[in-house]
Amino acid sequence: MTPRRCARLRGSTLLEVALAVALMATTCVGLIATQLALSRHGQSAALRGQAAFVADAFAEMAVEGHSGVGAGEQWKARVSVLIPGGSVSHSVAGIDASIATVSWPRKPYGPAPAHGGAAMPCAGAPASPDRDCVSLGFAR
Repeated sequence: MTPRRCARLRGSTLLEVALAVALMATTCVGLIATQLALSRHGQSAALRGQAAFVADAFAEMAVEGHSGVGAGEQWKARVSVLIPGGSVSHSVAGIDASIATVSWPRKPYGPAPAHGGAAMPCAGAPASPDRDCVSLGFAR
């Protein structure tokens, strides 16, 4: 190779390395963003699973008729331990039908709501736009 040709090749090699580093950096940022989104969705799914468990336990307690022990009040106290800021409520939906609803504060870093942040009904009752909820209908 002549010295003039070597001088021309050095610049193109540096440009190739710079492009490769930029591509790797962009890919790494995308991977990190994907991992964060998966983590947020996983936390949201875990909260929904806990809420469904509490609603189911509350409904079973209501169906079995544990009125003397105050099991409903116990679950209302337990939900705040299982789900931070959570609350459970019971409403009558018909003659023999009832609804157990568990709600909790929406995380600011969680997944964006599908309804665009507007208040969505939870079992027919309007929910607060800054809270998520799970409802479970059951027959007594």
